[in-house]
Amino acid sequence: MFKHPLIALCGLMLLGTGTVCASQSTETLRAATMDFVGSLTADQQKTAIFALKDDVRATWSNLPTLMAPPAGLLLKNLNETQRTGVHRMLRASLSSQGYTKTSAIMWLDDVLREEAAARMAEDAEARANPFAVAMADNRDSGNYAVALFGDPSDDNWGWKITGHHLAVNITVAGDRVGFMPVFLGSNPMVVRNGPYAGWMALPREGSIGIEMMQSLTTAQQSTARIGDVVPGDVFEGPGRRASLGKFEGLSTRSFSADQLGRLQRLVGEYVGNANSVSAGAQLDAIGKSGWNNLWFSWRGPIDIDGKFYYRVHGPRILIEYNRQNENHDHAVVRDPTNDYGEDWLGHHYREFHPEMDQVMGDVRKRLGIGQE
Repeated sequence: MFKHPLIALCGLMLLGTGTVCASQSTETLRAATMDFVGSLTADQQKTAIFALKDDVRATWSNLPTLMAPPAGLLLKNLNETQRTGVHRMLRASLSSQGYTKTSAIMWLDDVLREEAAARMAEDAEARANPFAVAMADNRDSGNYAVALFGDPSDDNWGWKITGHHLAVNITVAGDRVGFMPVFLGSNPMVVRNGPYAGWMALPREGSIGIEMMQSLTTAQQSTARIGDVVPGDVFEGPGRRASLGKFEGLSTRSFSADQLGRLQRLVGEYVGNANSVSAGAQLDAIGKSGWNNLWFSWRGPIDIDGKFYYRVHGPRILIEYNRQNENHDHAVVRDPTNDYGEDWLGHHYREFHPEMDQVMGDVRKRLGIGQE
């Protein structure tokens, strides 16, 4: 049976020193977090720190902060030392790959800001639209919020960073670190103009799915393809946990060794965003539940330049990728049994996200649009 390199690496570390390895990973994150907390003023701590079992921990969004104001402290309201501390926490929680992706997603909001400013300069009608003006002003790499849950000096605690196209939820339980749910999105998917033309925040998520689908036989593709219509978004996005009641598509029991290896590399692309210890542990959990107990499904054409959707789903992993349009994509990664470390903490969080009608109504109220 193919074993993912991260599992092999974790296995090497577990030979007599697994506890040390895990605790070193946890302690690095703990130290970075305690330094960050120590850099906050008393008022900032009141805004940023919540009880570990507060349901605000499971309330997050991939929408711009104007549309879904997040809990915690915005990066733009931190000083340089504090912002540096947040990045230390990110690097301790994620792999270099994961840190690069999350950083690039935040940076893309500055690209969107430049594009919005250029449009506003040329469009008098847009400049007269208060919503358009507010959205242009809201595009900002500083509009990402950090929140902590519990006390990082205790055994169990957590933290999250959330904002436009990004949500990373980290749980620490003893020597274990969980990193799901994760939401990643990029718009533009590929920067097409200016000095950054060609840059991508998520360079492999779309293409690795195309490669997986292309590796299937014609009969397998027919079973995997659920329909030609691409959904409007991922199904289990914020506030929609456990909305997929059953597996669908093609069972990995029919995969050849080469196809299974490809699927494991696809899963590794997503799980590998976490640091090696956490990623290795998650891949091991997937392996124990059975790599032959996963399902792969597809919607839309097999076109790297078009819109499509794919899903990998099993007892210990759910990956959804949705190409929103030709240059905009969303992805979510969940552990169906241990999001927010619920299996470790013995606590179930109520995940909430308002419907879009409520979101837009709240925006209009905040902007005073349509008010008497």
